[in-house]
Amino acid sequence: MSDRGAVAVVVAAAAAALAAPPVPPAASLLFVALWLVTRRAALLAIALVLLVGGRAHDALEALAAPLPIRIEGVAELASDPEDTRFGTRAVLRVAGRRYLAEAPAATSAVLRRKLTGERVRVEGRPRPLRGAPEGWVRSQHLAGRLQLTRVDDAGRGPPWYRVANGVHRLLAAGAAPMREHGPLYLGLVVGDDRGQSDLTRFRFEATGLTHLLAVSGSNVAFVLSVAAPLTSRLDRRARLAVGVALLVLFVLVTRAEPSVLRAAVMAGIAMVAVTQGRVAPGHRVLAGAVAVLLVVDPMLVHSLGFRLSVAATAGLLVLARPIAGVLPGPAWLTAPASVTLAAQVATAPLLLAVNGDLPAVATAANLAAAPAAGAVMVLGITAGPVAGLLGDTSASVVQLPASLLVRWIDGVATVGSMVPLPPLGPPRLALLAAAALLALAGRGLRAPGWLAAPAAVLAVAALWPVSPAVGAHELGGGAVLHVGACGGRVLAVEGAGNHRALLRALWQQGVGRLDVVLVDGARTSATTAGVVRRQVAVGRVLTTAERAPPGIEPIGARGVHVGGLEVTGARIGPSERRCTLAP
Repeated sequence: MSDRGAVAVVVAAAAAALAAPPVPPAASLLFVALWLVTRRAALLAIALVLLVGGRAHDALEALAAPLPIRIEGVAELASDPEDTRFGTRAVLRVAGRRYLAEAPAATSAVLRRKLTGERVRVEGRPRPLRGAPEGWVRSQHLAGRLQLTRVDDAGRGPPWYRVANGVHRLLAAGAAPMREHGPLYLGLVVGDDRGQSDLTRFRFEATGLTHLLAVSGSNVAFVLSVAAPLTSRLDRRARLAVGVALLVLFVLVTRAEPSVLRAAVMAGIAMVAVTQGRVAPGHRVLAGAVAVLLVVDPMLVHSLGFRLSVAATAGLLVLARPIAGVLPGPAWLTAPASVTLAAQVATAPLLLAVNGDLPAVATAANLAAAPAAGAVMVLGITAGPVAGLLGDTSASVVQLPASLLVRWIDGVATVGSMVPLPPLGPPRLALLAAAALLALAGRGLRAPGWLAAPAAVLAVAALWPVSPAVGAHELGGGAVLHVGACGGRVLAVEGAGNHRALLRALWQQGVGRLDVVLVDGARTSATTAGVVRRQVAVGRVLTTAERAPPGIEPIGARGVHVGGLEVTGARIGPSERRCTLAP
């Protein structure tokens, strides 16, 4: 089968996974039998498409099966537990089905100590899972939500998970001296983002650096590179066996996220080809990896992480070299820039469909942070376990280089998220694309310099900052942004909301400063104000409550006037004074 044929077959298999037609297992077996007789690749391709489609149909039917009234028995954790506002949450596999299980704080002590693959004895009541993204529910094979009433210890699970969890706990112990940067370090090394704050998550989203926290091909390459000196003296078969064992261990340590599954299977296929004395083209290896994964789990096609990983890899294979050929500048700059741009171009349609826009600073932020992230991955694989064994004081010394690099990456995300450039929606991206085409036309045709002027105008128009219009803007979660006729900006916060969503809404509105943040008497509102204050320049934080928490002032009976707005305890509206400043 040709390279284009292999890619076309995989695309057809992905379409079959999405369509999920009811296909009898005998149909795919029939085509496999015909292929064994005739050796025609087309018959094997048909068998693959039918098999993936049939398995997808069976998986969806299993998810739609009625839920039992009550569940009692031994469950295996399919994800690491994560603390929530009201207790602990984890994906559990019990009685052959997966549930998003939630344990209240009073009964969550046992669950909090567990990791993926370990076991607990549970009692609880299942119910339908509503409000979660459908693609995530399907990719996780979630049959419903499970409200736990009792959780007891039931063992550490199979030996392979014991080894993987031992490595995971060792890395977590080595990250402890980093304090608030420890969760970010674990995210960069093994993709564990459970301890990251909403503020950190937002900053990485606003700078296009979120992919650094999802383990992928670069992490797998670093693992194999670190092991290369130890395996170089082995023969081909032994080297393949050790390499596959390392890949399996790394997949278990990183919790088999879709991106790492794609990378690990690609690495495995490449190692098999090398063992046989062949070099497989990158696009054929990618197609083979996707085919294998869809046969094993067709529901991966619904995972956004899997789609982004495949798209980014395809972009690197197809676009990186052409982009490098047209970028001006030295090779040390154009090589990483072309890789970054190729991945961004390939994943842009998926990200636009989900978020509606892209960060304008993503390319610059990746060029600044990606090399440091690679160094952190290498240090995490090598020095991380050593730091976990040594203990807190010695671990601080061992982890000092990694700690400095993590702080640099965090600083890039922090500064980048505060740059007053607008999110790039489709219209602005079209302007940037037109500017790039004009610039390339000027270079290719050696046209006069006048072509640079319209290109610059289009680029400036695309990157021109935005600002909120005068009036009230609902930001969700009880937060309202008020903009006065004279430029005053007041954010009113009531109760608890999604901090990341609020920060994103302010970012999309182009809000880099607030004159006043007004909160009610709830403690959660004060917490929200503190998060906003760390991201946006805030003049004053006022409260309508009688008792003001530290750092927050009572609004008082007279209220304040700011930029055409009058702020009192009862209302926020236009001020009679024109362009007055807060006292």
